[in-house]
Amino acid sequence: MTSAGPPVDLAAPGGRVAARLGGLPRPFWYLWAGTLVNRTGSFIAPFLALYLTGSRGFSVGQAGLVLSLLGLGSAVSQPVGGALADRIGRRRTMVIGLLSSALTLLVLGAADGLPAIAVAALTYGLCLDLFRPAVQAAVADLVADADRPRAFALQFWAINLGFAVATPLGGYLAGRGYWLLFVLDALASAGFALLILRGVPETRPVRGEHDDPGRFRDVLADRLLLSLVAGVVAGAVVYLQAFSTLPIVFGLDGLGPGSYGLALSLNGVLIIVLQPLLLGVLGRRGRGPLLLVAMVLQGLGFGLTAFADDVRGHLLAIGVWTVGEVLQAGQLGALVASIAPAHLRGRYMGVFGLSFGLAAAVGPLLGTQVLERFGQDALWGGAFVLCCAAGVVLLRVSAAADRRASGAERVDG
Repeated sequence: MTSAGPPVDLAAPGGRVAARLGGLPRPFWYLWAGTLVNRTGSFIAPFLALYLTGSRGFSVGQAGLVLSLLGLGSAVSQPVGGALADRIGRRRTMVIGLLSSALTLLVLGAADGLPAIAVAALTYGLCLDLFRPAVQAAVADLVADADRPRAFALQFWAINLGFAVATPLGGYLAGRGYWLLFVLDALASAGFALLILRGVPETRPVRGEHDDPGRFRDVLADRLLLSLVAGVVAGAVVYLQAFSTLPIVFGLDGLGPGSYGLALSLNGVLIIVLQPLLLGVLGRRGRGPLLLVAMVLQGLGFGLTAFADDVRGHLLAIGVWTVGEVLQAGQLGALVASIAPAHLRGRYMGVFGLSFGLAAAVGPLLGTQVLERFGQDALWGGAFVLCCAAGVVLLRVSAAADRRASGAERVDG
């Protein structure tokens, strides 16, 4: 189920808008709207630590344990969700994942005591991202290859636009009771499920009675996907320094939490402003070179942090790596879709999603150790080198994916 629009005359009235938004099927926009609703209601993620240490009176260590269990469950949920998307269908997996996450979130909000909350957090994590690989697989099913970078970039924009609303709104609501955050977050997930039931058909390719449904070992035998995961993990390890070592560096520079929050808000503002402006460019540039440029910009931005000692210097650094983030948005998901056989798209997307969990496990620990042992120059210089290496890997993966798509290379496994 693919859809590609006719060539767009950019000089015509509305042509530039059509180049960014046109040619995408109606069910995609239901997924886009659902993503926006879901992320606008994602109140728990940024405030769970405060809820645990404040309302529940947990120690920092106890709160960290609960958050780690939630993160572990979330990492596992992506490959599980991918397998379900291939076996029982994208639509069912999305609805089951969203409704189960809504229900388990309410259980987490009602749980009392560390053991009960820890179990509830793990269970919520196991349901939290079940829907995500199915959404990505459905987008790949619905949208033609040439339009996928725009489609995935629009999803990325909806995530950031919704989160930009959720954070200040969640802070306001938390002052009136954390129970509101749990209830409204659950309702947002349920609202996404209703939008899927209303406007998204099943998109999983029809499989014959005797067709091989595929297995995870088929996915893990694809060296092209594993190379892509290596590149994504390397880039994400650097990106996550923005939330682990960067606030520490602000403190070392004599800048308080307020300065860090103000500087980092530039990231969200630039994404919201720049992403729509660049949508028309994404599908008209070679994917590999664009990913290389994006990763070099990300590395350059983090590298500039070594020379920043005031807010203006940090704003410049954040602005540069944010442009790299915007340029790669949509490209990675489209690249995974181009590599994956149609009957394994869910599993491929699940492994792709797992790569960010791996980076989240490695990145903060690695960054803080480098900062403590070798200092800022080593940390940010290493970040630049790692991003450039990731860009080269993704360039090569993209070239190999193009050869595979043209029939010059067989799918391994």
